[in-house]
Amino acid sequence: MSSDFSAGAPDLRQAFWLILWSLALFAVVLALDTRHNEFPYFYHPDEPAAVDQVMTSAWNYHDPMLFLSATKAVVEILQIPPREQDIVEAGRWVSAAFTAVAVVAFALLAYAWRGWTASVATGLGLLLHHQLFELSHFMTEDPALLMGVALTLLTAYAFWFKPNKWRALLLGVAVALAISGKYVGIVALGVAVPVLLRARQRGNRRSQWICFAGALASTLLVVNLPLLPHPGVFCESLGRELKLVMRGQHGAPHARYWGIFRDSSTPVMRVLLVVFLAARWRERRRLPLVIWLVIGFPFACTLALSFSSRSNYSYFLPESACFTFLAALGVLDAAKYLSQWVGYRWALAGTAAALVIAQMPSWMTYEAAFERDDNAELLDWVRTQAPPEAVIAKDSHVQLPDPGNPKDKARFLPLPQKILCERYAADVGGMDKMRDMGVTLVAVSPSDYEKFRLLDVRPLAEEAVSYARRKGFYDNLLRNGELLFERERGAVLYLHPGIRVYRLPLKGN
Repeated sequence: MSSDFSAGAPDLRQAFWLILWSLALFAVVLALDTRHNEFPYFYHPDEPAAVDQVMTSAWNYHDPMLFLSATKAVVEILQIPPREQDIVEAGRWVSAAFTAVAVVAFALLAYAWRGWTASVATGLGLLLHHQLFELSHFMTEDPALLMGVALTLLTAYAFWFKPNKWRALLLGVAVALAISGKYVGIVALGVAVPVLLRARQRGNRRSQWICFAGALASTLLVVNLPLLPHPGVFCESLGRELKLVMRGQHGAPHARYWGIFRDSSTPVMRVLLVVFLAARWRERRRLPLVIWLVIGFPFACTLALSFSSRSNYSYFLPESACFTFLAALGVLDAAKYLSQWVGYRWALAGTAAALVIAQMPSWMTYEAAFERDDNAELLDWVRTQAPPEAVIAKDSHVQLPDPGNPKDKARFLPLPQKILCERYAADVGGMDKMRDMGVTLVAVSPSDYEKFRLLDVRPLAEEAVSYARRKGFYDNLLRNGELLFERERGAVLYLHPGIRVYRLPLKGN
């Protein structure tokens, strides 16, 4: 059965099942995405700052306020104790709830467009998508952006087929949530504005624009209220974020996002996506603008990201969800093609099952990754195996206590060894200087040093000297150092960043 908003609201029976399906999907996503979220709050570099802002209300304005405001509200309503670990786990629940809302929104959009099979395939495909699962485990703004994008696409579709003031209002709220999730969420206007301009005339268009603009402005105001008294700090933080997007931090290659697309999808998903696009191309003259906008949104965003020097896996979260949604719609097109050889229902069930089953291995890999903690194993090794008089230089991704950070006294039990901390272990000094300082062990992570060993990465001009020095240090250490402890880099980098502990090479190496 196929349905869309152009045919009007579903009847009472369909509405009942849609509500039940939505509630069940939300509950299952929330339950799965909050599993194993008790790991320490300081593993992710962004979480300690987020926790501190919620505890003190001293906002840094690096991102809009949606996920911080929501977490603050949850902490106050549930009277969660003002302890870092308790607050970060509350924030991770908020992230998982945002993801669950996004999954439900995509499933409802799939139902409105192509019926129940597409909705179920979309819901299950996103439920088992490893990137959504992973990023829901962190107290960051990415799931908030995903939710805003999903709600924008859903409400834009709804408004197109039945324009009225209430749907214009909901569209304004959705766009505001996207922008309040992350500054880059302003791209949601690229969907909303054309829909408002080109939707079939029905009712007073001026009143629809007023409702949209009013809802957009008021939602932005309410969610981002703490920003208003500090416009200067806000502008400075916005400028910082824009500079990072436009210029990047390490001269990352632009093509990286196409590799992220490959890693965040399965071969089955990519085939179904191609089948879906081919089918839409054949009927391109009959497709309304809103369909083109929904289809084109993830491709346009991916293209824009590929021209940015900021390379970040989490930036691709909305695009991953959108591509999965389109591939799930492609289940119907693939089944129609395969029905030439098997019955349509068998083809439909088999294709939908293939999409979902193909997601399982990667999801299970990430689920298992959250059960283990390589950082804890390193601490145990240092405490029990490393000489107590050892001096250890470390990379930033290696979770050993930093004596220069007062907070680490509460985060870690004391170690007898002396720890020397820099962003890169290479910055502690060259090999000879380290020996003069008494350094005997160096703990490094490919999450830090890998960028100095990639052939396709070129440093910014002002970083050329430091880049060459760091590269030389790591090349020497990995070639000549004695490897004493190793954990391979895993799916969840914050728990499995890749850890290697070397004995410092002898002089002359």
